[in-house]
Amino acid sequence: MAQFTLINGDVIEFSNNIVKPLNCTGSQSRDRFGHIFFIPDAAVPFIDAGKLAKDLFNVSKLALAKYHDSKTVLPVLIKHQKPLQAIDGLTIKRQFKIISFSSANIEKSQAASVFKKLLTDPAVDHVKLDEVKQLC
Repeated sequence: MAQFTLINGDVIEFSNNIVKPLNCTGSQSRDRFGHIFFIPDAAVPFIDAGKLAKDLFNVSKLALAKYHDSKTVLPVLIKHQKPLQAIDGLTIKRQFKIISFSSANIEKSQAASVFKKLLTDPAVDHVKLDEVKQLC
């Protein structure tokens, strides 16, 4: 089983389309394309409010992009109204000049605290997965 640290710091294992939560509660679901999601209870209100993209919890995509815990960071895209404040555990890779969008990495060891700071920052509009696209 591969282990994944989610953006909110929750840790799960994933194998054979089955999610095993290690330190959290949430719900597993499958979309019409067969993708497996694990939505932690703590993330539901932020997904519903549009602040978090559901794709952050698409375990199928996380596995396909090899974002398991052998990698120490989770790449995200952050839409914001003004430049982001410095947050320990968040490294801005690129801040786009024309639009208020940044590409960043979240240190998985600090994911829980980064998650809280991003969601309480009024400048942050939306956070989504910066996913690797596989071309055949």
